Amino acid sequence: MNARRWLVRLTVGTLLTVGSLGFAASRGWLSIPGLAAHAQLEAQLRDRGTMALAGRLPFGVSLGETRVDSYEVYPQLLAALHGRDRAAVANAVRATHVDGLLVQSNRALGTEGSALRAMSELRAMPGLTATWMEQDVALYEVKEQPEISADDASRLIECVRLMIEGAAAPPERVFPEPLRGARPAEVMVVIRDGGSPILWRAVRGGSVARALVDATYAVIDRWNTRQQQTYGSLRDAIRRMPLTVSIFYDKGVLETRQAPWIDHAVNSQVFAIGYERQGRWEYVLPTAPGIPARRSSEALSQLVREHDVPPPGYGRTDLTLFRFRALQIIESTAGGAITIVNPS
Repeated sequence: MNARRWLVRLTVGTLLTVGSLGFAASRGWLSIPGLAAHAQLEAQLRDRGTMALAGRLPFGVSLGETRVDSYEVYPQLLAALHGRDRAAVANAVRATHVDGLLVQSNRALGTEGSALRAMSELRAMPGLTATWMEQDVALYEVKEQPEISADDASRLIECVRLMIEGAAAPPERVFPEPLRGARPAEVMVVIRDGGSPILWRAVRGGSVARALVDATYAVIDRWNTRQQQTYGSLRDAIRRMPLTVSIFYDKGVLETRQAPWIDHAVNSQVFAIGYERQGRWEYVLPTAPGIPARRSSEALSQLVREHDVPPPGYGRTDLTLFRFRALQIIESTAGGAITIVNPS
């Protein structure tokens, strides 16, 4: 009997000790040798107020001064995450005034078809961006997404055409407010030979309008001797070649580097992928409608080879990996019909 009582006390004492150590480690009060570090996740949480959490955080994460509440304590957020209207989640996050939503991503949460299930599977979410993702957890934040009317899409294509033909850049005041407003944007201009891209440049700017103008000038500067031998002068070629303008958005950092996880997190029918290294930004072109997409890890591997990134390629720690969506304004033929494509 005494041996049994001693064993019970030892078991209870061990559980209490382990629990106490785990709680202390999670708060950053002590470091346990051999415990997996979560420095990047902790950096994402630093200097934030209150975060909502769906699921569990990896063991040993230090929250510092950040408060993390279960999403279930916010009725509006609870209803939105368990509902099927994905657009309702961004409104609920705004209404709760939290600084972001942490979602466990190493297992499916919620019921099939729910917004919570979609977020745990790292799918695209209206009005939200997964700004940081790793194998166990993703951080979602409310981000504005571009909206372009059919008329504005035609005007943007026409603006690019006129500049390439020699017209001066239009003043920003002639663009509609959503395009000229001070909202940092990255815009890509693509010249195509039928469906095949032959020249493209992406530029970041303080607004869509500014980035569009700068990307057009970059394309003009990039037209080289080989292209001129094949297609003639750019001014003449653009009269028979279709254009595409893409606005990059929903851009988030990928922390995990394993190929199967990258393919899971970056659905190549919806997202494109790229990296930044030593201040240089390289990317895979967004998939055009009707064109089969490669696996994201395969596309990324080819990208780093093309730019002579030393081994282990995209596994290098001096690369920052990104996934992004691109709202595409696609001209079918030179001066022809324009399609607006926003993957989801």
